[in-house]
Amino acid sequence: MHPFSQEEYRGRNKGLRQLMAQRGVDTLLIFDAANIYYLTGYAGYSDYNPQLALVRQDEEDPWLILREMDVVASEASSYLPHSRILSYPEKYIGSSQSTPWQPISDFIRERSRASRGRIGVELSAKVLGVKGHAALSKSLGVSEFIDADGMVLTLKVIKSPAELTYMEQAGKIADRAMQAGRLAISVGARQCDVAADLSHALHAGTPEFPGSSPQQFSMNVGSPANAVHLAWTDERYKTGCQTIFEIGAFRHRYCSALSRTIFLGEPSARERHVHQACLDGFLAAFDAIRPGVTCSDVNRAFRREFEPRGVRKTSKIGYSLGIDWIDGGLNMQEGDESVVQANMTFHLIIGIFEKTDGYLLSETVRVTDDGAKSLSNMSRDLLVNY
Repeated sequence: MHPFSQEEYRGRNKGLRQLMAQRGVDTLLIFDAANIYYLTGYAGYSDYNPQLALVRQDEEDPWLILREMDVVASEASSYLPHSRILSYPEKYIGSSQSTPWQPISDFIRERSRASRGRIGVELSAKVLGVKGHAALSKSLGVSEFIDADGMVLTLKVIKSPAELTYMEQAGKIADRAMQAGRLAISVGARQCDVAADLSHALHAGTPEFPGSSPQQFSMNVGSPANAVHLAWTDERYKTGCQTIFEIGAFRHRYCSALSRTIFLGEPSARERHVHQACLDGFLAAFDAIRPGVTCSDVNRAFRREFEPRGVRKTSKIGYSLGIDWIDGGLNMQEGDESVVQANMTFHLIIGIFEKTDGYLLSETVRVTDDGAKSLSNMSRDLLVNY
């Protein structure tokens, strides 16, 4: 059973074709795996090999062009009929003599009526690369593609009711997983065993709905915990350690992110001060989120509350998220004048990673007509294990 109706998929593609018309794009090549999933439902984690969705302005449904091995997975997950799923032979994989971009270019040329220079391409997609770009350009006889980065993002940042439902479910899973991780922390416990308990909860989900494949979460342990984006080790816990969890729970690849800092033993006066500064700044930003404000407005609300506290923080405080965690584009930082709209979703994240201070507090936030709604019910109090 597909996570979304055929009508929803076709509505997404219709919106994209309207954007293509505005930009003068006749044929659009989508390489980003999350964007392919958004438009077609194809859920295979196979973007380490060349693959794409081909969208024509004059056709209701896109084409999928994949490695031959991935066709069965696409038929199981995509809303597209078999006739719109194309594949190149396995002989092109790992070959030093040929490249998948050769048959891919043939497929594009055969199914595209785009005139010279009217092909849009997601130029920053990691699977394309310099060699892929050169091969496409040469084979198609197009010296310059239209830069289509961000076109799908324009549609993705505002979530449908079904998308919001999955993110709310993911939020419940994230809460359970965070609590499992917290309860596993004790003197003598191995970091890897704590991570295993948390990971199990992310996969198992709730009695009502399961989790799905999560990305590796961050789990930084230290005194203070101030090294961002690290994983666990097999070291055993000692009194005085902090643990920073930054996790994401997933439902049908839609993410709800959540971060908390756990203290093992009595926090110092400085640690309590940093916690309160982050919490008050978080709440100021949370209260500022509503339709019509800009991302920069939210950042300024945070800064007004936070900066007098004497804690250093230079990084942004939030970003748009959805499929596979980061949507891209909107960031809650100074200078981003993107307008916040209802049914956008953000990871509102207050992280301190300084030489003498380490702290992280975050939640996934939905923008409603009346303001912000958190997708977490996890306590925001200072979390201490004894």
